[in-house]
Amino acid sequence: MKTISIRKTLLATSLAASVTLPAAAQNVLEEVIVVAQKREENLQDTAIAITAIGGTMMDELNIRSSSDYEAIVPSLSVRDNPSRLFIRGVGRVTNSLGTEPGVAVYLDQVYTENFTVLSRATSLTTERIEVLRGPQGTLFGRNATGGALNVTSLKPNDEFEHHVRATAGDYGQFDMGASSSGPITKDLRYRVHGYQQTRDGYIDNNGGDDVWDKDRWGWGAQLSWDISDSVNLWLSYATDIRDNERNLGILGGGYLITPYLPDVRSQDGFLLSEAYQWDKENPAVTDSYEVDSNDVGKSKDNDNNKWIAHLTWDLENVTLKYIGSYFDGNYTNTNGDLGYTSNPDNQVVESVEQDSEAYSHEIQFLSETDGPLQWVGGLYFYHDEKEQPFTIQSRLAEYLDFVVPGDEIANFDPSTARPNPGRVQYFQTGDLERDSYAAYFDANYTFNETWKLTAGLRYSYDEKEGYEEQYVVADLNAVETIAPGTGLSDYDILKPFWDASGFPANCCGGDFSDEVSSRKLDDDWDNISGRVVLDYMYSDDAMVYASIASGYKSGGFRLGDLQPNPIFDEEELIAYEIGYKGTFNDTLQVNAAAYYYDYTDMQVLVSRLTDENLPVSEVVNADSAEVKGVEIETIWLATDNLMLMANYSYIDGEYDDFCCAVDTIVAPELGEQDLSGNPLTQAPENKVFFNASYSIRTNSWGEFVPSASYSWVDERQYDVFDTDATRADDYYRVDAMLTWYSPSENLRIIASGRNLTDEETWVTLERLNSFGAVTGQANEPRNWSVEVQYDF
Repeated sequence: MKTISIRKTLLATSLAASVTLPAAAQNVLEEVIVVAQKREENLQDTAIAITAIGGTMMDELNIRSSSDYEAIVPSLSVRDNPSRLFIRGVGRVTNSLGTEPGVAVYLDQVYTENFTVLSRATSLTTERIEVLRGPQGTLFGRNATGGALNVTSLKPNDEFEHHVRATAGDYGQFDMGASSSGPITKDLRYRVHGYQQTRDGYIDNNGGDDVWDKDRWGWGAQLSWDISDSVNLWLSYATDIRDNERNLGILGGGYLITPYLPDVRSQDGFLLSEAYQWDKENPAVTDSYEVDSNDVGKSKDNDNNKWIAHLTWDLENVTLKYIGSYFDGNYTNTNGDLGYTSNPDNQVVESVEQDSEAYSHEIQFLSETDGPLQWVGGLYFYHDEKEQPFTIQSRLAEYLDFVVPGDEIANFDPSTARPNPGRVQYFQTGDLERDSYAAYFDANYTFNETWKLTAGLRYSYDEKEGYEEQYVVADLNAVETIAPGTGLSDYDILKPFWDASGFPANCCGGDFSDEVSSRKLDDDWDNISGRVVLDYMYSDDAMVYASIASGYKSGGFRLGDLQPNPIFDEEELIAYEIGYKGTFNDTLQVNAAAYYYDYTDMQVLVSRLTDENLPVSEVVNADSAEVKGVEIETIWLATDNLMLMANYSYIDGEYDDFCCAVDTIVAPELGEQDLSGNPLTQAPENKVFFNASYSIRTNSWGEFVPSASYSWVDERQYDVFDTDATRADDYYRVDAMLTWYSPSENLRIIASGRNLTDEETWVTLERLNSFGAVTGQANEPRNWSVEVQYDF
């Protein structure tokens, strides 16, 4: 896709103000440069299925969130909570410590597992985002099985430029941002930026603060230094802080519970529903934008630092480039009030924290000759460390004393219990260290003006070491519970003892232990991946290509909860693809691709029952799966004033050989199921996007550009069992915007409306085996905003 601006330079400007002017010169599609193959190339000459979105297009299409990229980019599926990317049905099945994503994210050629760089990219900070579809293992390496997301930042300029942005909108939205760039000396340039984004929650909460709000801020700085005529050093630092109210969504035991739990009793026959407010109606059953929670969750990036360095040395026939990075961060995520009512006495809080640091080193060698042979090679090393503690706490009120006969309480001796002032009922932690090594070489040979052959290989070696620790104060899956399906065990009624000295040693149907369980895990994997591409340029403006490429994702293990079978193998994918890229009369561009994937040992998250008949989640390897599909991207300058875009993708993905797993939430009575033939998750069969923009230019009133977009996404499944409880229906979205450009073009005002028909869908559906529930997050409702941009 070519990134263009529909705005034109008009040669005829003599008509009166407020009169629409015809263009005197034909507008044409601009050339787009990408770095999908480690060097700058024309998008239309690159034999890879790529969607490139520049900073200008972000504004012209009103791209403000990760869901906007999903609407526009063929075969891309985005999940914000938890954060996961899928391309052509290939992605990340779980965010558990020790697992890997299936789409590689690169920020300025540095690998990162934090795909929020996508949602935080704006025209203030970003030159271009490239979405590479299909396995990119040769050049991008680890975890590029489904593809790669390549984010390129704006760099320091030789001339001064300054930009200011401010946005006000629905739900109390107010965003601000600014950037500045220019020379410090003849050989030294700078760029700085800063931003803040705030918005109230769009989910109404009857019991407290509204949820799914936005509170982010960050800043960054860059230096570019020409050390000599042939050596350049580029340094970058950025930090982003996030503090959002969030909520798990709707509680369901396969389907929605309404009312919550109307007839819950203790072992002694006392009715607890009224005290817990479980006899209330669950508002989320009838309205996905309403919850009832006294303590909403929090999602916070407390400390997030990104350091990147590029040292480039241009030799006579070779460019030598070093890329180094250091990232660290602290992340906390709290699911407040798992009791799911506004009663503070029925409060169960689940929290996870992660401290992480990562660094990488890469040396690239790129040929710089005019001959028919061009090549790139490199050496790569990546290391990261993560620590991830997870805690569940309960806060039951003293007034529940009356449900336990006094004689039974007297039988417990608090002095024999483990001290537990934090009222922790479950704790686990995991520590992970990963090292990845790689060497790669990729070359292309141009036989003549029409034929070119590309071939490449990459050797990867990955090793992981992990430590996990678990302390079970009480078993959430105890057979005897006061609230089946909620994970609340009978010990909840013994709250008076908790603050004093801890839990009694034996009671209440749960497993109580003074022991801390722990173990160490380690494993390693290696792989050789590669690609062969043949492309034929049958005219100056059109090419066809055919490729075979392989992708690899290392094995791993789920750390923290001492799973019986924690280690899983690597997965591999072989992709066969044919494609076409063409431009007609410099006004119509058509890019298309068709592909088939042979997927082996696909990593999948499933549930099963232990020998004690308790549900657990595990990552296993499905023997085989296949994916086939088609993608089409078009952009057409229909007239000098009218631009049309249309994108379409089709995915047919299913498990070929996958047995067996137990649906512990929706249909445990079915026992082990053969999942062969079930669709892949996060792979909607059809996606459509359409946009129309029209330019109206006047003499003295500037330019007006109305624009409208329509997107439609087919139903999608969020779980391997293919049940109604975890399936989101198809939905469409209509957006519109009006942009005004001042005559000097340094001032712009953008008024926009999103989801104008107020359609509802699920953007996340998640199984929680420990709580016997399915939770969901609704999409953003209809909203509006006005943005002012000023450049000087």
